Amino acid sequence: MRSVFVPWGVALGETERLLDDLSRYTRVDGIELLDFHSQIEKANYGAGRSPALRVLPSSGRFGLDLPVVERGEFRAAQRFMSEARSRGFKITCNFVPMWSGSEELIRTSLVDVRGGLLTGPGDFPVHGCPNNPEMLRLGEFMMRRFVRAWPDMDVMALNHLEYPWRIRWDTPQIDVESLFSCFCEACEKSAGEQGLDLPRMKTEVRSLLASLSRPSSWKEGGVPPTVNADDIVHFFLGRPYLVEWLRFRMDSMTRYSRSLIAAGRQTSKEYNPKLRFGMEFQLPSLSPLLGTDFLALSSDLDLMIPKFPDYLPASVIPLFAREVASRGGLDESALLKLLRDAFDFGPGPRRYSAYDVPRHILLYSNAFDYSIVARQMKYLKPLIGRVPIQPYIWENNNDWKSLKRKIEMLADSGFDDFFLWSWEDGISSEHLRALKGIL
Repeated sequence: MRSVFVPWGVALGETERLLDDLSRYTRVDGIELLDFHSQIEKANYGAGRSPALRVLPSSGRFGLDLPVVERGEFRAAQRFMSEARSRGFKITCNFVPMWSGSEELIRTSLVDVRGGLLTGPGDFPVHGCPNNPEMLRLGEFMMRRFVRAWPDMDVMALNHLEYPWRIRWDTPQIDVESLFSCFCEACEKSAGEQGLDLPRMKTEVRSLLASLSRPSSWKEGGVPPTVNADDIVHFFLGRPYLVEWLRFRMDSMTRYSRSLIAAGRQTSKEYNPKLRFGMEFQLPSLSPLLGTDFLALSSDLDLMIPKFPDYLPASVIPLFAREVASRGGLDESALLKLLRDAFDFGPGPRRYSAYDVPRHILLYSNAFDYSIVARQMKYLKPLIGRVPIQPYIWENNNDWKSLKRKIEMLADSGFDDFFLWSWEDGISSEHLRALKGIL
């Protein structure tokens, strides 16, 4: 399946044109839709006042105000999915259970090492904690409701089952402390039940953060020229509670994910027996640090969807390197290279070229290295032959030449099927016509 992301505005406003163009100009046979209406469907988004709305007929029977679309809009969404499927397109739901548009659920948010509550992106005021029982009940509830309410769905793709980072796009600047979550009461209770000392883990995390703000003790150059496996082992041997904390986060996310998958599978037996369950996860080399044990979860799923997004090398990693370098007096360029090497992003450019006007949450136009898929295959190797893998790539700024190279890079690693994220202008008639023979 070659699947493209379609914003709801296009799906409901240009149904016939979209389906005709996809059939005429591309080999696309799948359409991915978000489980919500939100401003983050737009290329450039900021903080929102209106809550993101789930594409469900009602919140029903949960005892809280779950923001949903109006009934007429929900019925229009159902009609679009039915029409697309009748035209031969498979429907994927991009399901993000940990983001909530309900102000009532702020109490379920992740808590970072400073004690701050973490929000979701754009118009999501909550990024929930997997250990919070209320967030778990909500996730299972939504999973059951979507399986029932979207009968034309072929794939339920769970997304963003990870601990987040926060970027202020107006600056832009990464909030390093937001990477270190969660330390909420639910996490402390869960850790205590497992005989783990979360307060001690928090102390070690704070110590690590403090070390980032001290001038580097490394020699000339600001950072070591390379980092090897021995360096990493010695780093963690000196921080045993940090290792325990990372494992605790990952195990918490795995339990949460499995509960939602089980709820979906149970409901699908009655309402959609052929429904497949998949998971979209961040770059394979990076996922464990973000709390996603994609290898363990692969046994629960029908499809694994590793992401190769431009925003990691073009925004997140450069901003992280800039922030850490400024705190510790390091060489920013050397640190950026070290991070790219450590996580197998590929060497990247000698000199980064900035967009004149940053678009699509990207700072640099040449940061994506086309060797990245081949470099990441060693992390995916345990999945091969066990579960289908369908990678996820991005098209930005209607750059068809870059998209062509990405599709070729996937083919070189044995992948003909993929998911593609593009924005509204990326699925216009004009652009889809230009992609004939490529997509």
